[in-house]
Amino acid sequence: MRLFVHSVSRARRIAAACAIVAAALGSAPQASAAPDAAALIGRLLRRPPATIAFTEVRFSELLVEPLVVGGLLDYTADGALTRRVETPYRESTAIRAETVRIERDGEKPRTFALRRAPELRGFVTGMLGLLTGDSGLIDEHFGVTANGDDDYWRLELVPRDDRLQQRLRNIIVTGRMNEPRCFTIVDTQGGTSVMLLGEAAALALPQRITLAELLGRCAE
Repeated sequence: MRLFVHSVSRARRIAAACAIVAAALGSAPQASAAPDAAALIGRLLRRPPATIAFTEVRFSELLVEPLVVGGLLDYTADGALTRRVETPYRESTAIRAETVRIERDGEKPRTFALRRAPELRGFVTGMLGLLTGDSGLIDEHFGVTANGDDDYWRLELVPRDDRLQQRLRNIIVTGRMNEPRCFTIVDTQGGTSVMLLGEAAALALPQRITLAELLGRCAE
């Protein structure tokens, strides 16, 4: 009996991972009863200041193996978002309004306008929309599709802006209850970045991990 239960549980995780991959490629099956996207986004509100641990894994044809970094996301009352990488190197990317400032140990700080980085703008808009529980902000910039239930829900954000569509295919956010678990960005050049958040970020990753395996963890 234990073997049967374990096999069923594993099969469900694999199926969920395959569904997420299919969704990223634009071929996800339609859920029979979709949750209200605005209500779900509203439940994700975090009062500032807020800090969220993350582990980010970047998959790309240009990389010999996935790039893995870990650190903290800081969200402050003035609407600023800072991504602080703490391992395997130290780097801080602070976004305030339309300005981005990057500081890395041993290097001169860099500052540039957010409009020069459409993928970063997509990440910032999506993440701030979730942190503020602002479904209107997200809906202004993305077409939103929601499905699942409290045990496992999924939001897909497809950019409305033509320029952003050239670089960003979609953003997929998954979680359970009021806790986002993964924030996945799929670009138009074949790259995918999976950011595990909170408790999911604390889980140890194997030395070699595939995209399907990682998305399976997002669905656990």
